[in-house]
Amino acid sequence: MSGAAKKGPGNLKLLKDAFFITTGGTVMFAGHQIYKGNEKFYKEYVMPFFHLFDAETSHKMAVKAAKYKLVPKSKITPHPVLASRVFDRDFPSPVGLAAGFDKDGEAVDGMLKMGFSFVEIGSVTPNPQPGNEKPRVFRLKEDKAVINRYL
Repeated sequence: MSGAAKKGPGNLKLLKDAFFITTGGTVMFAGHQIYKGNEKFYKEYVMPFFHLFDAETSHKMAVKAAKYKLVPKSKITPHPVLASRVFDRDFPSPVGLAAGFDKDGEAVDGMLKMGFSFVEIGSVTPNPQPGNEKPRVFRLKEDKAVINRYL
């Protein structure tokens, strides 16, 4: 009997080993692409993965990814003409992220890494607030956009 036709615990070990090697290789590849900020990888793999989930879940996953800086680094340097100074603070461009994306201020550094000049986070309250009823985040597929209804 050939080795490939053998049945038993040895084959199960081979399958487990193959699974762990394949999974490990995939994680290493994805990690390398994220580290390098490969925009094609984000467009062809990361975004379709996020679209497997409803908009609210995808939003939570995006905040977590930004929290751990698993986001592409901006490769664009704003032109100096876009710079502005407001209340003694310098901004390289007028492009920022408005409130609503990161209510708890978890992902500020990740959002700045993506190239936003400033990031507005949620307000400070004495006690946690429950927020609006779900769903609060909606996809506009034809516009390739997401809107939220956090109040």
